[in-house]
Amino acid sequence: MDVLKFKYTYTTKFMLPLLFKHSTSFHKIFNESFINAYIADMINSENDDKIHLLFSDYPSLSLQTLLPKPISEYRHGDGYYVLVYDVPSDYTEDYINFLTGKYSQFTDKAKNQLTNFWNVDINSLLWGTLYKEGDKIKAFWKENFNENVETFSPSTEWWPPPNIEEEIIGLV
Repeated sequence: MDVLKFKYTYTTKFMLPLLFKHSTSFHKIFNESFINAYIADMINSENDDKIHLLFSDYPSLSLQTLLPKPISEYRHGDGYYVLVYDVPSDYTEDYINFLTGKYSQFTDKAKNQLTNFWNVDINSLLWGTLYKEGDKIKAFWKENFNENVETFSPSTEWWPPPNIEEEIIGLV
């Protein structure tokens, strides 16, 4: 599974997994009424720089036990539910790196959590993005952009940074 090709926000791809306990996989939330994750909501700006999970129906108790206690929850728009979480303190540095698209600078703990949650290995775009290695990511750049990532400067990331406008509920 190449989560980076899915039409979810970057918050879903890179930050959502950091909310869960280590043994949780993406199946747990995607079997619920999960829609997407965001870092802010235009209507509730007091929760900026928090992780907002948007659901079409209120999530089950079994899912909620896998998550920390939300700092806020509310109904949004056409009956959607939003649960808001603080970025776990262990991942504050990773959140800053996320905002600037410095995925390869995520902590080892975050990288392990992401790869375990999404159940990926070196043969995925996510792995290649986090570790700047792997044939899959190299082939992706060659096929899609006619670029050889091995010629990138060491500071160049192998995946684009998030478009912050797309990471905010109600902005796009």
